[in-house]
Amino acid sequence: MRWLLVLLLLGLPPLARAASKACPSGTFTPTALTTTGPSPDSVVLHGNPSLLAQTIRTAGTATVALEVSCNGTNWAAVTSGSVSVDGTTTTAAVSVLQPTCTYRANVTACSSCSVTVLYSCGGP
Repeated sequence: MRWLLVLLLLGLPPLARAASKACPSGTFTPTALTTTGPSPDSVVLHGNPSLLAQTIRTAGTATVALEVSCNGTNWAAVTSGSVSVDGTTTTAAVSVLQPTCTYRANVTACSSCSVTVLYSCGGP
């Protein structure tokens, strides 16, 4: 009986979220981020051994933090998950080993910025 319950729960779709994406790769947004705030999209990780997020700057300066949420409501900054990009450092990346839950990018500082945040998941 317990196995039937487990199988049923595993077959249920994840909680409804705004534009959650499955790995292995893509962008957190269809267009560049130009103001402070979180990306409208998030990545739900299911059994991927790693996650890499790369910020690419095309204008201005920005600081982007990778954030995690296990309930889709409360977001926390990933330790050592913040990168800054400017005219000298035009791209930066952060990686997470053994990720769980849901991730998004959050532009925490922006001065005339235009940034795109890509993601890629490692797999077996």
